[in-house]
Amino acid sequence: MSEPARDRWLSIGMSVLLHGTIIGLLGYGWWRYEHRPVPRSVSIDATVVDAHTLKGLGVAHKPAPKPQPPQPVTVPQGPPMPTPQELALRQQEAQAEAARVAAAQAEQKRLQQQRAEAKTQATARAEAKAQAKATAEAEARAKARARARKLAEQRRKREEAKKLAEERKLAAERAAKARAERIAQLRQALQEDAQSNAHMRAAMAGWATEVKQRVEAAWIKPPSARSNLSCTVRVVLVPGGAVTNVSLGQCNGDEAVRESIQAAVYRSSPLPPPPDPDLYHQQLDFVFAPNSP
Repeated sequence: MSEPARDRWLSIGMSVLLHGTIIGLLGYGWWRYEHRPVPRSVSIDATVVDAHTLKGLGVAHKPAPKPQPPQPVTVPQGPPMPTPQELALRQQEAQAEAARVAAAQAEQKRLQQQRAEAKTQATARAEAKAQAKATAEAEARAKARARARKLAEQRRKREEAKKLAEERKLAAERAAKARAERIAQLRQALQEDAQSNAHMRAAMAGWATEVKQRVEAAWIKPPSARSNLSCTVRVVLVPGGAVTNVSLGQCNGDEAVRESIQAAVYRSSPLPPPPDPDLYHQQLDFVFAPNSP
């Protein structure tokens, strides 16, 4: 049982006991009044004689003693019956006492309620304070975790950025090295190509000169040929040097000269092969100028 309930039952018990005591006292007074003892009369047996009678009997006459007043018989009495005024006064006092008891009970109940409310408010304040503290601690922990996550994320990003920068640096170094190697290889290839091209051009020039000399040797000069004859000849041939087609480009000779040049190329077939089989081409161009040195 809680403390406020125990105090409330104690107050009720005290009130019932007080009212029972007052009612008992009133009942006891009324009972004593109804059962008070009734005073009793005392009877005395005596014979009245006069003076003559006493003389006849030879009794000296003596004056009669004065009668003594009857002594009051003391009868034990109980407490006097209270008067209606006393009863009313006692009732008023009982009512006042009951009112005081009720007021005391009300005051005690009010105090108990105040204490209970104060306790409830204190409990509520303590719970609110504890809840606020728990909330603040939870928020602080959440903020700490958020800061830790943020710092970890920043550290991770820095590490990733550093790693990426290192990878980019290594990639740039590898790319620069590969580019330098490619440039060196390209330069070497260009040099080799230049040397190969120079060799090819020299070989082609020698082969073209040999073909040109072969065709000029087989050429039958027509009467209309000029002394400064110059014609561009394109010869199509197959491996082995056999001529399959002859065409002339720019030429300062007439039709007879052009036909004589074509006939000389066919008569020279098969043409001499190039000195290097890798330098072979299906088409060969040269300038036919028999009168040039």
